[in-house]
Amino acid sequence: MRDYERLKSITILYVEDSKFLSKMTAYSIRDYFNKIYIAHDGQEGLRLLREHNAEIDIVVTDLIMPILDGKQMIKQIREGGCSVPIIVTTGYDEYMEREKMLEFSIGAFLSKPIDKHKLLDSIDDTIDALFIKRELATKKAMIDNDIIYSESDKNGIIRYVSKPFERISGYSKEELLGNTHAILKSKETSESTYKEMWKNLSSYKQWQGEITNRKKDGSLYSVNMIISPMYFRNKLIGYSATSLDTTELKRTSAELQAKSKHAALGEMIAMIAHQWRQPITSIGMIANNLQFDMLMDELDINVLEENLKIIDSHVKHLSSTIDVFKNFLQESKTKESIVMQNIIKEALLVLREDARDTKIKYDVDEKCASIEFDTFKDELVQAIINIIINSKDALIQNNIEEPKIKIICAKDSDFITISISDNGGGIDDDVLPKIFTPYFSTKNEKNGTGLGLYMTKTIVEENLDGELSVSNIDNGAIFTIKLPYKS
Repeated sequence: MRDYERLKSITILYVEDSKFLSKMTAYSIRDYFNKIYIAHDGQEGLRLLREHNAEIDIVVTDLIMPILDGKQMIKQIREGGCSVPIIVTTGYDEYMEREKMLEFSIGAFLSKPIDKHKLLDSIDDTIDALFIKRELATKKAMIDNDIIYSESDKNGIIRYVSKPFERISGYSKEELLGNTHAILKSKETSESTYKEMWKNLSSYKQWQGEITNRKKDGSLYSVNMIISPMYFRNKLIGYSATSLDTTELKRTSAELQAKSKHAALGEMIAMIAHQWRQPITSIGMIANNLQFDMLMDELDINVLEENLKIIDSHVKHLSSTIDVFKNFLQESKTKESIVMQNIIKEALLVLREDARDTKIKYDVDEKCASIEFDTFKDELVQAIINIIINSKDALIQNNIEEPKIKIICAKDSDFITISISDNGGGIDDDVLPKIFTPYFSTKNEKNGTGLGLYMTKTIVEENLDGELSVSNIDNGAIFTIKLPYKS
Protein backbone atom coordinates (compact mmCIF):
# COMPACT_ATOMS: atom_id res chain seq x y z
CA MET A 1 0.00 0.00 0.00
CA ARG A 2 1.29 3.45 -0.94
CA ASP A 3 2.22 6.25 1.39
CA TYR A 4 0.08 9.26 0.43
CA GLU A 5 1.80 11.68 2.80
CA ARG A 6 2.87 14.07 0.02
CA LEU A 7 -0.77 14.50 -1.09
CA LYS A 8 -1.40 16.60 2.03
CA SER A 9 0.10 19.60 0.24
CA ILE A 10 -2.28 19.18 -2.75
CA THR A 11 -5.51 21.11 -3.37
CA ILE A 12 -8.14 19.49 -5.64
CA LEU A 13 -11.00 20.84 -7.72
CA TYR A 14 -13.60 18.03 -7.93
CA VAL A 15 -16.31 18.55 -10.59
CA GLU A 16 -19.26 16.09 -10.36
CA ASP A 17 -22.91 16.82 -11.09
CA SER A 18 -24.19 14.19 -8.63
CA LYS A 19 -24.29 15.94 -5.28
CA PHE A 20 -24.54 12.63 -3.46
CA LEU A 21 -21.52 11.12 -5.27
CA SER A 22 -19.43 14.29 -4.93
CA LYS A 23 -20.21 14.51 -1.23
CA MET A 24 -19.42 10.84 -0.55
CA THR A 25 -16.18 10.87 -2.60
CA ALA A 26 -14.96 14.12 -1.08
CA TYR A 27 -15.71 12.83 2.43
CA SER A 28 -13.76 9.60 1.84
CA ILE A 29 -10.61 11.36 0.63
CA ARG A 30 -10.70 14.66 2.56
CA ASP A 31 -8.04 13.62 5.10
CA TYR A 32 -5.52 12.93 2.35
CA PHE A 33 -5.48 16.44 0.85
CA ASN A 34 -4.88 20.04 1.86
CA LYS A 35 -8.23 21.21 0.48
CA ILE A 36 -11.01 20.05 -1.87
CA TYR A 37 -13.17 22.48 -3.89
CA ILE A 38 -16.43 20.99 -5.24
CA ALA A 39 -18.34 22.12 -8.36
CA HIS A 40 -21.50 20.52 -9.80
CA ASP A 41 -21.14 21.59 -13.43
CA GLY A 42 -18.46 22.75 -15.85
CA GLN A 43 -19.34 26.43 -15.57
CA GLU A 44 -18.99 26.40 -11.79
CA GLY A 45 -15.76 24.44 -12.20
CA LEU A 46 -14.29 27.13 -14.50
CA ARG A 47 -15.30 29.86 -12.04
CA LEU A 48 -13.64 28.12 -9.09
CA LEU A 49 -10.50 27.45 -11.13
CA ARG A 50 -10.24 31.13 -12.11
CA GLU A 51 -10.78 32.29 -8.52
CA HIS A 52 -8.30 29.80 -7.00
CA ASN A 53 -5.92 29.29 -9.90
CA ALA A 54 -2.78 29.76 -7.76
CA GLU A 55 -4.08 27.28 -5.20
CA ILE A 56 -5.62 24.41 -7.22
CA ASP A 57 -3.08 21.71 -8.16
CA ILE A 58 -5.27 19.13 -9.95
CA VAL A 59 -8.78 18.82 -11.42
CA VAL A 60 -10.87 15.63 -11.14
CA THR A 61 -13.94 15.88 -13.35
CA ASP A 62 -16.91 13.95 -14.67
CA LEU A 63 -17.79 14.30 -18.37
CA ILE A 64 -21.56 14.41 -18.62
CA MET A 65 -22.89 17.39 -16.63
CA PRO A 66 -25.59 20.07 -17.05
CA ILE A 67 -25.00 23.67 -18.23
CA LEU A 68 -21.40 22.98 -19.39
CA ASP A 69 -20.17 19.40 -19.73
CA GLY A 70 -16.75 18.16 -18.69
CA LYS A 71 -15.37 17.99 -22.22
CA GLN A 72 -16.19 21.64 -22.96
CA MET A 73 -14.84 22.70 -19.58
CA ILE A 74 -11.55 20.89 -20.26
CA LYS A 75 -11.35 22.43 -23.74
CA GLN A 76 -11.76 25.95 -22.31
CA ILE A 77 -9.20 25.24 -19.59
CA ARG A 78 -6.61 24.22 -22.20
CA GLU A 79 -7.49 26.98 -24.65
CA GLY A 80 -6.99 29.45 -21.80
CA GLY A 81 -3.38 28.27 -21.47
CA CYS A 82 -3.84 26.47 -18.15
CA SER A 83 -1.76 23.26 -17.84
CA VAL A 84 -3.24 22.02 -14.56
CA PRO A 85 -3.26 18.16 -14.44
CA ILE A 86 -6.73 16.70 -15.13
CA ILE A 87 -8.15 13.28 -14.24
CA VAL A 88 -11.42 12.28 -15.95
CA THR A 89 -13.97 9.93 -14.37
CA THR A 90 -16.11 8.11 -16.95
CA GLY A 91 -19.02 5.66 -17.07
CA TYR A 92 -19.04 2.61 -19.31
CA ASP A 93 -20.96 4.38 -22.10
CA GLU A 94 -18.44 7.25 -22.07
CA TYR A 95 -15.45 4.95 -22.68
CA MET A 96 -15.17 5.88 -26.39
CA GLU A 97 -14.80 9.57 -25.42
CA ARG A 98 -11.34 8.88 -24.01
CA GLU A 99 -9.63 8.68 -27.39
CA LYS A 100 -11.22 11.94 -28.51
CA MET A 101 -9.91 13.72 -25.43
CA LEU A 102 -6.25 12.71 -25.63
CA GLU A 103 -5.47 16.03 -27.35
CA PHE A 104 -6.29 17.81 -24.08
CA SER A 105 -3.40 16.10 -22.17
CA ILE A 106 -5.51 14.14 -19.72
CA GLY A 107 -3.46 12.72 -16.88
CA ALA A 108 -5.62 9.63 -16.24
CA PHE A 109 -9.06 8.12 -16.81
CA LEU A 110 -11.00 6.39 -14.03
CA SER A 111 -14.08 4.28 -14.52
CA LYS A 112 -17.08 4.75 -12.30
CA PRO A 113 -17.94 3.82 -9.64
CA ILE A 114 -14.81 5.45 -8.22
CA ASP A 115 -12.59 3.30 -6.02
CA LYS A 116 -10.95 5.50 -3.38
CA HIS A 117 -7.50 3.88 -3.60
CA LYS A 118 -7.48 3.87 -7.39
CA LEU A 119 -8.33 7.58 -7.30
CA LEU A 120 -5.56 8.25 -4.78
CA ASP A 121 -3.09 6.20 -6.86
CA SER A 122 -4.04 8.05 -10.04
CA ILE A 123 -3.64 11.44 -8.35
CA ASP A 124 -0.32 10.35 -6.82
CA ASP A 125 0.96 9.23 -10.25
CA THR A 126 -0.31 12.34 -12.03
CA ILE A 127 1.29 14.86 -9.67
CA ASP A 128 4.87 13.58 -10.11
CA ALA A 129 5.35 16.20 -12.79
CA LEU A 130 3.68 18.77 -10.53
CA PHE A 131 6.19 18.18 -7.73
CA ILE A 132 9.09 18.42 -10.17
CA LYS A 133 7.59 21.64 -11.50
CA ARG A 134 7.21 22.95 -7.93
CA GLU A 135 10.80 22.08 -7.09
CA LEU A 136 12.05 23.76 -10.25
CA ALA A 137 9.91 26.82 -9.53
CA THR A 138 11.29 27.00 -5.97
CA LYS A 139 14.85 26.72 -7.21
CA LYS A 140 14.22 29.26 -9.94
CA ALA A 141 12.75 31.68 -7.39
CA MET A 142 15.76 31.09 -5.13
CA ILE A 143 18.17 31.70 -8.01
CA ASP A 144 16.28 34.71 -9.26
CA ASN A 145 16.00 36.35 -5.84
CA ASP A 146 18.94 35.14 -3.75
CA ILE A 147 21.89 34.13 -5.97
CA ILE A 148 24.19 36.16 -8.22
CA TYR A 149 23.58 34.09 -11.34
CA SER A 150 23.73 34.49 -15.10
CA GLU A 151 23.45 32.37 -18.22
CA SER A 152 25.18 33.02 -21.53
CA ASP A 153 24.97 31.30 -24.91
CA LYS A 154 28.01 29.53 -26.35
CA ASN A 155 29.22 32.84 -27.82
CA GLY A 156 29.19 34.50 -24.39
CA ILE A 157 26.05 36.59 -25.02
CA ILE A 158 24.08 37.06 -21.77
CA ARG A 159 20.62 35.44 -21.97
CA TYR A 160 19.55 35.51 -18.32
CA VAL A 161 20.51 37.38 -15.14
CA SER A 162 19.08 37.12 -11.62
CA LYS A 163 17.93 40.09 -9.57
CA PRO A 164 21.02 39.95 -7.27
CA PHE A 165 23.15 40.10 -10.46
CA GLU A 166 21.31 43.27 -11.45
CA ARG A 167 21.78 44.76 -7.98
CA ILE A 168 25.51 44.05 -7.65
CA SER A 169 26.33 45.21 -11.20
CA GLY A 170 24.08 48.28 -11.17
CA TYR A 171 22.75 47.37 -14.62
CA SER A 172 19.14 46.44 -15.35
CA LYS A 173 18.23 43.13 -16.97
CA GLU A 174 17.38 44.96 -20.19
CA GLU A 175 20.84 46.57 -20.27
CA LEU A 176 22.62 43.25 -19.68
CA LEU A 177 20.72 40.90 -22.00
CA GLY A 178 22.32 40.75 -25.42
CA ASN A 179 25.69 41.97 -24.10
CA THR A 180 28.71 39.92 -23.04
CA HIS A 181 30.26 40.03 -19.56
CA ALA A 182 32.87 42.37 -21.04
CA ILE A 183 30.46 45.19 -20.10
CA LEU A 184 31.61 44.56 -16.50
CA LYS A 185 35.31 44.10 -17.20
CA SER A 186 37.83 46.06 -15.13
CA LYS A 187 41.60 46.38 -15.33
CA GLU A 188 41.84 44.99 -11.78
CA THR A 189 41.51 41.44 -13.13
CA SER A 190 44.61 40.30 -15.01
CA GLU A 191 44.47 39.15 -18.62
CA SER A 192 46.09 35.89 -17.52
CA THR A 193 43.01 35.18 -15.37
CA TYR A 194 40.71 35.63 -18.37
CA LYS A 195 42.99 33.47 -20.53
CA GLU A 196 42.96 30.69 -17.95
CA MET A 197 39.17 30.96 -17.72
CA TRP A 198 38.61 30.59 -21.46
CA LYS A 199 41.22 27.84 -21.69
CA ASN A 200 39.16 25.81 -19.20
CA LEU A 201 35.82 26.62 -20.81
CA SER A 202 37.15 25.85 -24.30
CA SER A 203 38.10 22.43 -22.96
CA TYR A 204 34.52 22.03 -21.64
CA LYS A 205 35.75 22.23 -18.05
CA GLN A 206 34.37 24.18 -15.11
CA TRP A 207 36.32 27.26 -14.02
CA GLN A 208 36.45 28.89 -10.59
CA GLY A 209 38.28 32.05 -9.63
CA GLU A 210 38.26 35.58 -8.27
CA ILE A 211 37.10 38.38 -10.58
CA THR A 212 36.95 42.12 -9.91
CA ASN A 213 34.24 43.78 -12.03
CA ARG A 214 33.21 47.37 -12.63
CA LYS A 215 29.66 48.51 -11.81
CA LYS A 216 27.62 50.79 -14.00
CA ASP A 217 28.55 53.73 -11.74
CA GLY A 218 32.27 52.95 -12.15
CA SER A 219 32.87 51.49 -8.68
CA LEU A 220 34.43 48.05 -8.29
CA TYR A 221 33.11 44.84 -6.77
CA SER A 222 34.71 41.42 -6.35
CA VAL A 223 33.15 38.00 -6.77
CA ASN A 224 34.28 34.42 -6.45
CA MET A 225 32.80 32.90 -9.59
CA ILE A 226 32.08 29.38 -10.81
CA ILE A 227 31.41 29.08 -14.55
CA SER A 228 30.09 25.77 -15.86
CA PRO A 229 29.33 24.61 -19.43
CA MET A 230 25.63 23.83 -20.10
CA TYR A 231 24.63 20.95 -22.38
CA PHE A 232 21.48 19.80 -24.15
CA ARG A 233 21.58 16.33 -25.68
CA ASN A 234 25.38 16.32 -25.31
CA LYS A 235 25.76 19.58 -27.22
CA LEU A 236 27.19 22.74 -25.66
CA ILE A 237 24.47 25.41 -25.53
CA GLY A 238 26.10 27.95 -23.23
CA TYR A 239 27.50 28.70 -19.80
CA SER A 240 26.09 29.31 -16.34
CA ALA A 241 27.90 31.55 -13.85
CA THR A 242 27.25 31.51 -10.10
CA SER A 243 29.02 34.13 -8.00
CA LEU A 244 29.63 34.94 -4.35
CA ASP A 245 30.10 38.61 -3.46
CA THR A 246 33.54 38.89 -1.81
CA THR A 247 33.81 42.69 -1.87
CA GLU A 248 33.27 43.12 1.86
CA LEU A 249 35.42 40.09 2.64
CA LYS A 250 38.31 41.54 0.63
CA ARG A 251 37.88 44.92 2.32
CA THR A 252 37.95 43.29 5.77
CA SER A 253 40.94 41.18 4.74
CA ALA A 254 42.76 44.31 3.54
CA GLU A 255 42.05 46.01 6.90
CA LEU A 256 43.36 42.99 8.80
CA GLN A 257 46.43 42.88 6.59
CA ALA A 258 47.05 46.57 7.22
CA LYS A 259 46.75 46.00 10.96
CA SER A 260 49.01 42.96 10.82
CA LYS A 261 51.50 44.95 8.74
CA HIS A 262 51.45 47.63 11.43
CA ALA A 263 52.02 45.01 14.13
CA ALA A 264 54.92 43.48 12.20
CA LEU A 265 56.28 46.97 11.61
CA GLY A 266 56.45 47.50 15.38
CA GLU A 267 58.29 44.22 15.84
CA MET A 268 60.76 45.10 13.08
CA ILE A 269 61.42 48.58 14.50
CA ALA A 270 62.12 46.98 17.88
CA MET A 271 64.51 44.47 16.27
CA ILE A 272 66.34 47.16 14.28
CA ALA A 273 66.62 49.39 17.36
CA HIS A 274 68.04 46.40 19.25
CA GLN A 275 70.52 45.65 16.45
CA TRP A 276 71.66 49.25 16.19
CA ARG A 277 72.39 49.51 19.91
CA GLN A 278 75.57 47.38 19.81
CA PRO A 279 77.24 48.85 16.67
CA ILE A 280 76.34 52.43 17.67
CA THR A 281 77.78 51.78 21.15
CA SER A 282 80.90 50.30 19.56
CA ILE A 283 81.32 53.28 17.20
CA GLY A 284 80.89 55.64 20.15
CA MET A 285 83.53 53.82 22.20
CA ILE A 286 85.99 53.78 19.26
CA ALA A 287 85.46 57.53 18.72
CA ASN A 288 86.04 58.24 22.42
CA ASN A 289 89.21 56.14 22.46
CA LEU A 290 90.57 57.80 19.33
CA GLN A 291 89.76 61.25 20.72
CA PHE A 292 91.52 60.36 23.97
CA ASP A 293 94.58 59.09 22.03
CA MET A 294 94.65 62.35 20.04
CA LEU A 295 94.51 64.42 23.23
CA MET A 296 97.33 62.38 24.71
CA ASP A 297 99.24 62.61 21.41
CA GLU A 298 99.38 58.81 21.34
CA LEU A 299 97.40 58.16 18.14
CA ASP A 300 98.83 55.18 16.25
CA ILE A 301 98.21 55.09 12.50
CA ASN A 302 97.78 51.29 12.48
CA VAL A 303 95.27 51.40 15.33
CA LEU A 304 93.44 54.20 13.51
CA GLU A 305 93.19 52.15 10.30
CA GLU A 306 91.96 49.10 12.20
CA ASN A 307 89.32 51.12 14.05
CA LEU A 308 88.18 52.81 10.82
CA LYS A 309 87.65 49.35 9.32
CA ILE A 310 85.54 48.36 12.32
CA ILE A 311 83.51 51.57 12.00
CA ASP A 312 83.06 50.93 8.26
CA SER A 313 81.83 47.39 9.00
CA HIS A 314 79.33 48.73 11.55
CA VAL A 315 78.09 51.43 9.14
CA LYS A 316 77.55 48.83 6.38
CA HIS A 317 75.57 46.68 8.80
CA LEU A 318 73.43 49.67 9.85
CA SER A 319 72.87 50.54 6.19
CA SER A 320 71.85 47.00 5.29
CA THR A 321 69.25 46.90 8.06
CA ILE A 322 67.85 50.21 6.76
CA ASP A 323 67.54 48.63 3.28
CA VAL A 324 65.63 45.68 4.71
CA PHE A 325 63.38 48.05 6.63
CA LYS A 326 62.77 50.15 3.49
CA ASN A 327 61.88 47.03 1.50
CA PHE A 328 59.49 45.99 4.24
CA LEU A 329 57.64 49.29 3.90
CA GLN A 330 57.53 49.17 0.12
CA GLU A 331 56.42 45.78 -1.16
CA SER A 332 57.76 44.40 -4.44
CA LYS A 333 55.77 45.44 -7.47
CA THR A 334 57.44 42.99 -9.88
CA LYS A 335 58.98 39.55 -9.53
CA GLU A 336 62.73 39.25 -9.59
CA SER A 337 65.20 36.40 -9.80
CA ILE A 338 66.46 35.43 -6.35
CA VAL A 339 68.72 32.80 -4.79
CA MET A 340 67.06 31.22 -1.78
CA GLN A 341 70.22 31.37 0.34
CA ASN A 342 70.45 35.16 -0.13
CA ILE A 343 66.83 35.58 0.97
CA ILE A 344 67.54 33.60 4.15
CA LYS A 345 70.72 35.61 4.79
CA GLU A 346 68.78 38.85 4.50
CA ALA A 347 66.14 37.60 6.94
CA LEU A 348 68.81 36.42 9.40
CA LEU A 349 70.64 39.73 9.11
CA VAL A 350 67.63 41.43 10.69
CA LEU A 351 67.63 38.83 13.46
CA ARG A 352 71.41 38.60 13.96
CA GLU A 353 71.75 40.46 17.25
CA ASP A 354 68.64 38.74 18.60
CA ALA A 355 70.24 35.37 17.81
CA ARG A 356 73.35 36.32 19.82
CA ASP A 357 71.31 37.39 22.81
CA THR A 358 69.20 34.23 22.84
CA LYS A 359 72.02 31.78 21.91
CA ILE A 360 69.92 30.48 19.03
CA LYS A 361 71.81 28.31 16.56
CA TYR A 362 70.72 28.58 12.92
CA ASP A 363 71.26 25.60 10.62
CA VAL A 364 70.71 26.51 6.95
CA ASP A 365 70.60 23.73 4.37
CA GLU A 366 73.35 23.94 1.74
CA LYS A 367 70.80 23.24 -1.02
CA CYS A 368 69.38 26.73 -0.49
CA ALA A 369 72.43 28.10 -2.35
CA SER A 370 71.47 26.24 -5.54
CA ILE A 371 67.80 27.18 -5.66
CA GLU A 372 67.08 30.16 -7.90
CA PHE A 373 63.64 31.29 -9.06
CA ASP A 374 61.44 34.33 -9.73
CA THR A 375 59.30 35.72 -6.93
CA PHE A 376 58.39 38.86 -4.98
CA LYS A 377 61.58 39.12 -2.96
CA ASP A 378 60.54 41.48 -0.17
CA GLU A 379 57.34 39.64 0.60
CA LEU A 380 59.21 36.33 0.89
CA VAL A 381 61.82 37.90 3.22
CA GLN A 382 59.02 39.29 5.35
CA ALA A 383 57.26 35.90 5.56
CA ILE A 384 60.48 34.10 6.60
CA ILE A 385 61.25 36.77 9.23
CA ASN A 386 57.76 36.40 10.73
CA ILE A 387 58.07 32.60 10.94
CA ILE A 388 61.56 32.78 12.51
CA ILE A 389 60.29 35.35 15.05
CA ASN A 390 57.50 32.93 16.00
CA SER A 391 60.01 30.07 16.42
CA LYS A 392 62.40 32.32 18.37
CA ASP A 393 59.62 33.36 20.77
CA ALA A 394 58.66 29.72 21.34
CA LEU A 395 62.29 28.83 22.15
CA ILE A 396 62.57 31.73 24.64
CA GLN A 397 59.14 31.15 26.18
CA ASN A 398 59.89 27.44 26.79
CA ASN A 399 63.45 28.09 28.10
CA ILE A 400 65.08 25.66 25.66
CA GLU A 401 68.68 25.01 26.73
CA GLU A 402 70.12 24.48 23.24
CA PRO A 403 67.73 26.43 20.98
CA LYS A 404 67.94 25.60 17.28
CA ILE A 405 66.18 26.75 14.13
CA LYS A 406 66.72 24.68 11.00
CA ILE A 407 65.95 25.90 7.47
CA ILE A 408 65.74 23.34 4.66
CA CYS A 409 65.17 24.11 0.95
CA ALA A 410 63.94 21.72 -1.74
CA LYS A 411 62.89 21.97 -5.38
CA ASP A 412 61.02 19.78 -7.84
CA SER A 413 59.56 20.44 -11.29
CA ASP A 414 56.57 22.35 -9.88
CA PHE A 415 57.38 23.72 -6.42
CA ILE A 416 60.00 25.33 -4.20
CA THR A 417 59.67 24.24 -0.57
CA ILE A 418 61.16 26.11 2.42
CA SER A 419 60.82 24.33 5.77
CA ILE A 420 61.58 26.22 9.00
CA SER A 421 61.66 24.04 12.11
CA ASP A 422 62.61 24.54 15.73
CA ASN A 423 63.07 22.51 18.89
CA GLY A 424 60.77 24.71 20.95
CA GLY A 425 58.45 21.96 22.15
CA GLY A 426 55.79 22.17 19.44
CA ILE A 427 52.30 23.68 19.33
CA ASP A 428 49.41 22.45 21.47
CA ASP A 429 46.90 20.33 19.52
CA ASP A 430 44.03 22.66 20.38
CA VAL A 431 46.05 25.69 19.20
CA LEU A 432 47.34 24.18 15.94
CA PRO A 433 44.11 24.58 13.87
CA LYS A 434 43.80 28.24 14.97
CA ILE A 435 47.43 29.31 14.56
CA PHE A 436 46.77 31.37 11.40
CA THR A 437 43.53 32.95 12.67
CA PRO A 438 43.63 36.76 12.96
CA TYR A 439 43.92 38.08 16.55
CA PHE A 440 44.74 34.60 17.88
CA SER A 441 48.07 34.65 19.73
CA THR A 442 50.03 32.08 21.70
CA LYS A 443 52.07 34.87 23.29
CA ASN A 444 51.12 36.89 26.33
CA GLU A 445 49.00 40.01 25.87
CA LYS A 446 52.02 42.28 26.16
CA ASN A 447 54.04 40.64 23.39
CA GLY A 448 51.44 39.25 21.00
CA THR A 449 48.94 40.85 18.60
CA GLY A 450 47.77 37.61 16.99
CA LEU A 451 48.39 39.06 13.53
CA GLY A 452 51.95 38.02 12.61
CA LEU A 453 51.20 34.49 11.39
CA TYR A 454 47.89 35.58 9.87
CA MET A 455 49.77 38.17 7.82
CA THR A 456 52.40 35.58 6.90
CA LYS A 457 49.79 33.16 5.56
CA THR A 458 48.15 36.02 3.63
CA ILE A 459 51.50 37.01 2.10
CA VAL A 460 52.39 33.45 1.09
CA GLU A 461 48.99 32.44 -0.26
CA GLU A 462 47.70 35.71 -1.77
CA ASN A 463 50.85 37.63 -2.74
CA LEU A 464 53.13 34.71 -3.60
CA ASP A 465 50.42 32.25 -4.84
CA GLY A 466 51.83 29.60 -2.53
CA GLU A 467 50.80 27.54 0.48
CA LEU A 468 51.75 27.83 4.16
CA SER A 469 51.23 24.96 6.58
CA VAL A 470 52.37 24.01 10.07
CA SER A 471 52.69 20.74 11.94
CA ASN A 472 54.44 19.32 14.96
CA ILE A 473 57.62 17.25 14.83
CA ASP A 474 59.32 15.21 17.56
CA ASN A 475 60.58 18.11 19.66
CA GLY A 476 59.12 21.19 18.03
CA ALA A 477 57.14 22.67 15.16
CA ILE A 478 57.78 22.98 11.43
CA PHE A 479 56.40 25.67 9.12
CA THR A 480 56.43 24.81 5.42
CA ILE A 481 56.24 27.38 2.61
CA LYS A 482 55.38 25.89 -0.77
CA LEU A 483 55.82 28.21 -3.77
CA PRO A 484 55.06 27.58 -7.47
CA TYR A 485 58.12 27.03 -9.64
CA LYS A 486 58.53 27.07 -13.40
CA SER A 487 61.84 25.88 -14.76
